Amino acid sequence: MSRVAIFGLDGATFEIVRHGCERGELPTIARLLDRGACGTLESTVPPITAAAWTTFQTGVLPGRHGILDWLVREEGSYRLRLVNSTRVRQKRLWDYAGDQGARVAVIGLPVTFPPRPVNGVLVSGPLTLAEEGYTYPAELAGELETQVGQFPCFPEHWRGRYELEAWLERLKRTIDLRERTTRHLLQKEAWDLLVLHFMETDSVQHQLWHLHDRVVRPRYRLQAKGDPILAIYKVVDAAIGRLVDALPAGTTVLLVSDHGFGPLHWNVSLNLWLLEAGYLVLKARPASLLKRAAFRLGLTQERLFPWAEWLRILGKGAQMRHDELHDLMGTAFLSFEDVDWHRTRAYSYGNVGQVFLNRVGREPQGIVESADAAGLTCELAGALAKLVNPANGEPVLERIWRKEDLSRGGEALAQAPELLLAPRRGYMTLGATDFPAGRIVTPAFAGSGWHEPLGILIAAGEGIAHGEVAGARLVDMLPTVLHAMNLAVPPGLDGRAVEELFDEDYLACHPIRFLPPEGGVESGVEGLEGEDWDAQLRRRLRGLGYL
Repeated sequence: MSRVAIFGLDGATFEIVRHGCERGELPTIARLLDRGACGTLESTVPPITAAAWTTFQTGVLPGRHGILDWLVREEGSYRLRLVNSTRVRQKRLWDYAGDQGARVAVIGLPVTFPPRPVNGVLVSGPLTLAEEGYTYPAELAGELETQVGQFPCFPEHWRGRYELEAWLERLKRTIDLRERTTRHLLQKEAWDLLVLHFMETDSVQHQLWHLHDRVVRPRYRLQAKGDPILAIYKVVDAAIGRLVDALPAGTTVLLVSDHGFGPLHWNVSLNLWLLEAGYLVLKARPASLLKRAAFRLGLTQERLFPWAEWLRILGKGAQMRHDELHDLMGTAFLSFEDVDWHRTRAYSYGNVGQVFLNRVGREPQGIVESADAAGLTCELAGALAKLVNPANGEPVLERIWRKEDLSRGGEALAQAPELLLAPRRGYMTLGATDFPAGRIVTPAFAGSGWHEPLGILIAAGEGIAHGEVAGARLVDMLPTVLHAMNLAVPPGLDGRAVEELFDEDYLACHPIRFLPPEGGVESGVEGLEGEDWDAQLRRRLRGLGYL
């Protein structure tokens, strides 16, 4: 068995990586590029963190594992809940490795809370509750807090432009904590597979991409000293360098990102489009009529965001209980509380362009019969394809996916959105906040960067080829990592082992082996319910700018 260490750089893109290497600012990555193989890594559809890292874990596409966003509609209602590891029914990379005798150390990866048993140690990542058990074994949490400090399951919340420099320093401190936690575990634990995740690269790009591309945003003009995105990459590079230097000789090293990154210039409010097109209908009760009138006069989250930032209450909002914030937002702003579901045929939620039909038998007040679903889906797709930005006349959408395009089928597909929209570069669809703006297409106001489909793959070590590798996908990583460890690969995955990553000698001595077929694995962890869990996770995602 060969050792493999995987460093997940959330949202990392070669646009930043190559820029940093050329300037001599990322020596560790430059060294790995010089002695190994690299190539772009195609993300999932959609290229969103929760969906993508779950695909990395399972080797199957989102249409099969069922995680398409941070949010999922609660069964029997229109309320949204956040995903967790109990929704992932497939085995994960470290399960397959552990079953074949490998010891694993998994640290900070999204959608690993609550922790499930592993042959080794696991520290969960985003969506973790601090007061709940966030490690496996459970007693590991106390040890880490005593020996290292509280592990930063989430990076620091974005608190607005007036706290920018302090926020960047806190991001650097959380990177340091990830490194020290990993070093502590590697010194005391036997391991064959290490997976360490850095969220900070994603966070800084969401807020500060405009300082990289130097394109003025009319509604987002935040300034900072130097090149803060490269500065965060540099701190991550140094942390990885120290960890790589401490790895046992012969360890294969992989750098992987779940998606790439690029500019954000425009937001698209799908629910407003659905409302104006007649697919979504509001209640006629006095309160809803009053909020609709206020909405038309400009009482929207978009309009009030600069005031919240100026008054320095973004951080306070991120810390509010979900029920308190939901009541406040539902009282002040137009929301799903004002939707007449008995007359609504389609709706949207999430930041990746999901459009759901309000279907009989799936939604609690569904009105769209199964016989009518295909025709309505086709009608929606045709109408959305014509959506243009009135400011410049360009089409808003790059591609429209139907859910049947996402997977070969499976139980998860029944709950998937009928349409998934891929906006063109520079656009982001907004659905998580119901009705965030008074116009369908508006200039971005709360960030300047957004996800793109191509991430990074860099590999170095014994048996790894040299040069460029084309055509690799995130869904290929599970079988590729197992093959790099000289372990058998499970059949029936959506991905393949990227043989081009290995040199001829390795492939000749280590032909790909497959495990015998077997059924999927259930999570073995009770589902998490209740206001406290949902409130805290929503609060943390709001701090990252997703909700």
